[in-house]
Amino acid sequence: MAFPGFDEGKRKILFFSRGRGRGHAIPDMEIVKELTKDHEDVQVRFVSYGTGARTIEQYGFPLIDVGLPDQASHTAMTVIAGQLIGSLDPDLVVSHEEFAALPAAKIFNRRTVGITDWFVEPGQLSMACLGYADKILFIDEPGIFEEPPSVQGRVEYVGPILREFQYGPEDRGRARSELNIPSDAFVVAVLPGSWTEEKVPIFDAVMEAYDALDKPYKFLIWVAGSDHERLGTRLAGRQDVLVVECDPVIERIMVAADVAVTKCTRKTHVELAALGTASVGLYGGLNSVDQVRVSKLATVLAPEAFTLDREYPRFAGRIQGSERPARRIAESCLALHAGQ
Repeated sequence: MAFPGFDEGKRKILFFSRGRGRGHAIPDMEIVKELTKDHEDVQVRFVSYGTGARTIEQYGFPLIDVGLPDQASHTAMTVIAGQLIGSLDPDLVVSHEEFAALPAAKIFNRRTVGITDWFVEPGQLSMACLGYADKILFIDEPGIFEEPPSVQGRVEYVGPILREFQYGPEDRGRARSELNIPSDAFVVAVLPGSWTEEKVPIFDAVMEAYDALDKPYKFLIWVAGSDHERLGTRLAGRQDVLVVECDPVIERIMVAADVAVTKCTRKTHVELAALGTASVGLYGGLNSVDQVRVSKLATVLAPEAFTLDREYPRFAGRIQGSERPARRIAESCLALHAGQ
């Protein structure tokens, strides 16, 4: 594990970004861009692991990769966070749902910011850790989750942070052309996120629904991740199906689709809603937070309607820039750092 230290004379921020999937790393990089924009005296070091660390490294941000898998244990992160904070002596510790970093920071009397987009019951370990945040920045809308008593009075709602999209609803034709998808086809995109088929199997249900579509032209694109080889073998020979491992510009697939199917991954659904694409969330029972958030999006179709046998309306796009929420978070972090 490399320890890229801080430069002398800089305001030092240690930013813990949860490593499971890309859903934390993507908005966190937007926040760090704002933290360092016009502030040459601010220096940020990311701490992450797994897919999150690989994503941050890909974009060239200073990173301490602690070498854990995506499903890192809370105990391991508690020890690692304490070691890093004690060694690097940051002025401010920011944690995006890497909850173990917050109590670890308080051992060293560091000021802390917690970033989240969900709350659960007060007795949960995550909420107990969040109680050690001096400020909590909620990157979604108020009213979706009830605030636990331990955080009340310290929560600021800033709204969702979205990536800077390279494709919008107006680019549907271009997206389909680049993906070699017929312009007049009814397109289904499957975006399962980090849940594998072994954990949440949806292949049979999706293919049954897709094959039942009564459309003269139809096309399915499946972003399979670690299931790429296995699903590619099962779908080999089909001219109306494309299986890809990943796409760094995933919004191209989102805007190309008439409807997207997910494993109820909330951040994917929020992006689909912003791009005006209808979606179906097939809940696998592994993350109740996802189910709660997804159920409140107007562009999500009820799972019981998962027959794909009617024309889904395209929704008016609600493109939300990432700058405003990310900037508000940066300003709040810097203000807390300054003791305001």
